[in-house]
Amino acid sequence: MASPKWAESGLIPDVIDVAPPLRAEVVYSSGVSCDFGNELTPTQVKDMPHITFPSEEGALYTIIMIDWDAPEAVRAIHHFMMVDVSHGDSKTGTVRSEYIGSGAPEGTGLHRYCFFVFKQPPGFKPDGPYLPRSRERRKKFCLKRYAAENNLGDPVAGNFFQAQYDDYVPTQTAELNAATKTKNLDFHQ
Repeated sequence: MASPKWAESGLIPDVIDVAPPLRAEVVYSSGVSCDFGNELTPTQVKDMPHITFPSEEGALYTIIMIDWDAPEAVRAIHHFMMVDVSHGDSKTGTVRSEYIGSGAPEGTGLHRYCFFVFKQPPGFKPDGPYLPRSRERRKKFCLKRYAAENNLGDPVAGNFFQAQYDDYVPTQTAELNAATKTKNLDFHQ
């Protein structure tokens, strides 16, 4: 049964139309985990988590993480994507967008960081290029459109947490800016 916290948090229908019926367990190496809107810090969630969820035998899944509360000019930011996840365990999947932890800018309050798990249709080929750990092509991500364009349907599992600025954010920002600059230099050479 879907957690009522999806609707209480305002994520339905803005981000998705239907609450995921199953819980995805999202556990970080720092020892914290998502619990449908609990507050975590950017320092606690800086490294990619281990994600598990109930799954069907033989099925493959896509996991997508977004920040729904980015500034209006940006709106949703795509933080992570993994495809071809089997046995309900992220250790089996292929990363399509490298993980970027929460990085809410100072003064923007709490942001909702959402993980959604979609069952892949037969013959699924993810749309878009591989995204390294940089800011390239991450802004203005529309989860509903991506799911529709790739025939993913409604999410089957999910979870989310909230985070706001802490003193790790400037470090993350500097790393992402450097990665983006290096990528752009490589592209133009």
